[in-house]
Formats: sequence, structure tokens, C-alpha cells
Amino acid sequence: MILLYVLENFINDDTPITHLTEDPLYVAENVYNERPSLPYRTGAKGAPEWICIDLGVDYEDFNVNFVGLFNHNLTAPTLLELWGGNGCNVNTCITNLKTAPADDCGDGCGTQPIADFRNTWSKIDCLGVDHQYWTLRITDTPPEDYYEIGELVLGEWQKFPRGILSGDDSWVRLSPGRVDGPEFFMGKQRTHYGQDWSTYYSECERFDLTFTTQNDPCRVDDVHTFLKNVQRTGGRFVLIPDDTKPFCYYVIVDNLRDYAERKIYGRTRELREWRFKLKSLTEGVVLL
Repeated sequence: MILLYVLENFINDDTPITHLTEDPLYVAENVYNERPSLPYRTGAKGAPEWICIDLGVDYEDFNVNFVGLFNHNLTAPTLLELWGGNGCNVNTCITNLKTAPADDCGDGCGTQPIADFRNTWSKIDCLGVDHQYWTLRITDTPPEDYYEIGELVLGEWQKFPRGILSGDDSWVRLSPGRVDGPEFFMGKQRTHYGQDWSTYYSECERFDLTFTTQNDPCRVDDVHTFLKNVQRTGGRFVLIPDDTKPFCYYVIVDNLRDYAERKIYGRTRELREWRFKLKSLTEGVVLL
């Protein structure tokens, strides 16, 4: 079990993007608007679709080893691949998002289809070769609906070291650490005659990320660096609780006023615990 995170999405407002089809309302640029609830939607149903990202002439500055799809509506894709190459639809490097990291969610719950997870992700191994173009190719069955992708993230995964100073002691803890109990946002109205009307709007997950036993000044500096980098992203980043499981979340820091709650002990002001609260960005919104 390794906790991973992705701080920067290499796709941004200046990234050229091409596509096969798009809906006139839910355009392709929505794949990087930092709002998974407002997706890109294809303009055709059922046909093989693709969307291509051009990282530009400085592509060698980006170490792309992570791809994530957030708030998608895919059910049983026969093709869901990311191609890296020197042009759109060039397959020098192929990553299959259907089978990685694992279809089995573990803990005896059995094999689960991609439709059970609104987010999917994969590590990318291109053997040290950088690529300027990245093409996501999709064919989903059954094709009753348009394909939707709330957010597409190409980035570099990183991990927090665990138990460096003492064998099995972990200094980074995430709770609850996996999909456990979503928070549902609903609207409720009641008529003058007592009739109740409830409307479902969206849902999210909440987490606490805690750093403990921070007595090493070098490690405190590492935490400072991480928190400053999170701040530069507007508090948004990708969180993978366990790199052997399919759960993946696009989160935002929820306690913005003082987003790192610190507990300090003793006359020497030892920093024993540092915690900040996370909320997954809104998903599940019903669109037109």
C-alpha cells in the first residue's frame, strides 16, 4: 500500500487540444477546467472517439507518468487507451486504462467493472521516452449515450515515504483512505399542503491527511514544501489512497483559512501532528 499524489496537471488553458467530435455545449476544453462536474461530451454516440493533447515544444520538461479520468460515464469500454507519440493517434507508447491498476478492488469484494468507479487512473511507463502528443482513444459498449469526461489529468505521480525512521511506523496517514461514505448534496422543498420534494444534486468524499511525529527539521521542511506546492495549485490535487487499488480522487483543501491544522507539544514546541482536510471535487451532477 503506497499513498500517491499528483500536484500538477500538465494540461492547462494554453494546451492545444484536438478531438474527433464534441458537443457544442460541453466542449473539449472542459477536460481541464478544474471542474469535474462540467465535462467534455462527445458529439456522436457509440463510435470510436479520440481526444489529443499537445504538450508543446517544451514537452521534454514534463515527466508524464500518470493519467486520470474523473467523473466519466463509461460503462464497458472495449477500448480505453492513452497513446503517446510524435503526433495525434501515434501509438509509440500505449497505456491501457481498463485493466490498470486493478479491476479487483480487494478485501473480498470481487471483480468490479469500470462503471462502478466514476474515476479511473493508471501509471504510465514509457521507458524514459518523452512524448509531445497524448491521445486518449475510447470505444464504449453499449453505446446508448454520449461519452463524457469531467477532467483529464496528465501528470507526475509522487509518493510520501513511509516508515523511514522506524520500520513499520508511518508518518503519513489518510483517513478514511478509500471510498467509504459519500456526502450527498440534496435540495428539499415542502408545499403548503405538506408534500415533500427532494432533488439530488451531487456528491463528494471527505478525507483527513495527517503528518505525524514531525521531530526531524528536514522532514518538517519537506512538509512545508508540499503544502506550498498545494497552495500554488489553488488547493487542488489528485490523491490515490492505495496504488494497488482502483480508487482515485481529485480533491481540494477544504479548510482554506488555515489549511494545515498543527498540534504542537512541549516547551520546545515539537510538531507532533499536522493535519488538513480534503474534499473531492463535486461529481454526479445531472446535466442537460
